[in-house]
Amino acid sequence: MSVLEPLARAILYLSLALAVGVPIATLSAVLPALRRLGLDAAGVSAALVRWTWRAAASALIGGLALFIAQFIPLELALEGFAEWLEFLRLTLLGQMLIIRVALGALALLTLWLVSKGRVSLRTAMIACPLIGAAIHATLAGTSHSAAMDAGLMPVLADFAHLFAGALWCGGLVGVLVTCTHLRRTVGEMTMHAAAREMTRRFSPLASLGIMLASGTGLVLSSIHLPEAGSLSTSSYGQLILLKVGLVVAVLLIGARLRRAIYHRSDAIDRLLLAEAVIACGIFVGAALLTSTAPPHEMIVHQMDDGTVHVMAKVDSDFQRLVFTLALAVFAAGAFTVALEWARSLKGSLR
Repeated sequence: MSVLEPLARAILYLSLALAVGVPIATLSAVLPALRRLGLDAAGVSAALVRWTWRAAASALIGGLALFIAQFIPLELALEGFAEWLEFLRLTLLGQMLIIRVALGALALLTLWLVSKGRVSLRTAMIACPLIGAAIHATLAGTSHSAAMDAGLMPVLADFAHLFAGALWCGGLVGVLVTCTHLRRTVGEMTMHAAAREMTRRFSPLASLGIMLASGTGLVLSSIHLPEAGSLSTSSYGQLILLKVGLVVAVLLIGARLRRAIYHRSDAIDRLLLAEAVIACGIFVGAALLTSTAPPHEMIVHQMDDGTVHVMAKVDSDFQRLVFTLALAVFAAGAFTVALEWARSLKGSLR
């Protein structure tokens, strides 16, 4: 496997996480928390817009790098502008590049208009996650799930997996950027108070992102892993185990973070940093995973009429078990999200 494709995917995934999560955290947690504490939001807003701008620019770079990584193995000798234009217009690879570049440019234009005062901050913070979701749709539509031609459900699971992870990881970075700015401008004590308020407000969305990302990850594993042994014998399965280990670490830190919020601990920003770093590691693992072929074992049947049928060998019991675990994660996650929303609402009413 070439190192260029997973590197390009890692850049694209991480930049999209910021382009999606930072604006959502800004509107749902950062600005409401600053207003409640009576703090000036202008400097924080400018910092968050700059991070979102960098994310959109990085998404363009990642999209171009991914195109190059996928084009090189084709070994096509395209000469002249007309041949390149024909390739971009008629191939799925070229069409995806055009769409991603157009969407990335739209995000940059929107953020530039914010800097010129022609578009409101709220409008830009709503537009960027929608643009990020559209780019996620192009990734899901060209993923391993789409290549299986197994219907819409695996593709939707792929899309939800990417978007949920972006909501969670990018939101954490948005809160951290705000904490860094407040530490410089208003001091340590006020920063810790703001960190508690922002984290309390963002916690339900973080729980939602983790629940959706974990549940859909299990659904995708039930589709792409033919049997339990594939977890240890294939690179694809080993990368899934790596991601599972990182998710467990995140859940442990998240539990500690929730205790810190409600016990008014000053360790919130350090716990947020640890969770964000591991979340970024999960995205790097996802980039490696999506650049690795699933371990499908094919069985060829010669029929009496001379036709040949090709089928994937699977362990149905294993796939049902993993899918059942996914349903359990969704149920537990829904309960956790409801509990977090109730706590957040109770805190807002105080």
